[in-house]
Amino acid sequence: MHATLIVDAYTTKCSRCGKGTSLTATHHDRVLSGWTTPDPDARGCGAAFVAISTQDLSVTEADLAELRPDLPAYRAGKLPGELRR
Repeated sequence: MHATLIVDAYTTKCSRCGKGTSLTATHHDRVLSGWTTPDPDARGCGAAFVAISTQDLSVTEADLAELRPDLPAYRAGKLPGELRR
């Protein structure tokens, strides 16, 4: 099971389940609620992050690659079909 890390101005979320996660997470193991505060009882969907993207049209692939150089970066609306959920 895979997912894309979706990064916006104040949140980072999992594309698979839509719940908050950490920018540095490799898998969605923990749910973060607003302002990156962990919810101790919430578990993520377990998906592995295989790409990083955004919904913000002003953010470039270079911006995203700087945040997570280990993941392929895609501008808003440019995510390949197999990574969309």
